[in-house]
Amino acid sequence: MNLRKLFFLFLVLATFFSVFQYYNISQKSAIIIDSINEGQEFKTQSNLLLSQSGLQVKYVSGENVTVDFFKNLPEKNDLYIFRVHSTCINNRTWIFTGEKYRPESYSLLQLADLIHKAKPSLDLGYYFSVSPELIQQYNKNRFKDGAILMMGYEGLDSNDLAQVFCFEGASVYLSWDGYVCLEHTDQTFLALIDALCTRKLSISESIAYTMLTIGDDPIYNSSLKYYPLEHEYLKVS
Repeated sequence: MNLRKLFFLFLVLATFFSVFQYYNISQKSAIIIDSINEGQEFKTQSNLLLSQSGLQVKYVSGENVTVDFFKNLPEKNDLYIFRVHSTCINNRTWIFTGEKYRPESYSLLQLADLIHKAKPSLDLGYYFSVSPELIQQYNKNRFKDGAILMMGYEGLDSNDLAQVFCFEGASVYLSWDGYVCLEHTDQTFLALIDALCTRKLSISESIAYTMLTIGDDPIYNSSLKYYPLEHEYLKVS
């Protein structure tokens, strides 16, 4: 093979590598963390909306959403969607995992008040829940410029969990200011994903669009909020 052919082959390979590298760097990604794992519609519709908007989507659900998973949340995602139960007690916001509670497990974390047993409803058993402090202690600088969508109730009754995610790199955090039923939060966040990713609206525009389209929770009258307030013009996609 002469030098001219070698040079041409080198140019072809270099061009291919550059395009491949650019595609991998520029392609945005989303992860859906679904410890509730009920129904198929949200999973189907959210995957469709996100993939049609050009995002690579990973879905982690049910018993795979463990305490250890929350100790090592995936990094470098542009969008984090938490379809989880949550609650705010004494201004601490707790996220429910999909891992059933066992008193002998994670003894040190329980003693340190980083995790607790929690019951999402009367007809379900106890599961582990994780604190904002656990998220912060084990996920340093993990959410660089990612947007956090927290679907559980009282996700923004207090700012503590939002502050943790943003301190560790997240650009914005969106959630409810009170209780919400599962069907309503599913419908609301599908509309929010559409607004943020398909329509490319800003944070404040997306919430206004979603509230106009879906409205407040009909039972608990909760509304969507975001943190920090100065990021109203931010776009996540």
